[in-house]
Amino acid sequence: MNNQKDKVIAYVRTYGSITPEEARETYSITRLAAVVFDLKELGHMFVEPTEIVKGKNKFGEPCTWAKYQYLGMKNKESS
Repeated sequence: MNNQKDKVIAYVRTYGSITPEEARETYSITRLAAVVFDLKELGHMFVEPTEIVKGKNKFGEPCTWAKYQYLGMKNKESS
């Protein structure tokens, strides 16, 4: 895994979820959706559909963010 994936997995294992705002403020990750997509490809599971949360941007304007809730790794099938 690359550094961004490691950081996101550590964060969601600790807090259970992450938003793009948290990723940006904590790790300067600006494309969280791409990191989550890559993690899903590696077998990590997130709640579907992704929760949408409301907030305000740095200008005080209303906006929404995705909230990615972590479920863990897919169970590996035994051969």
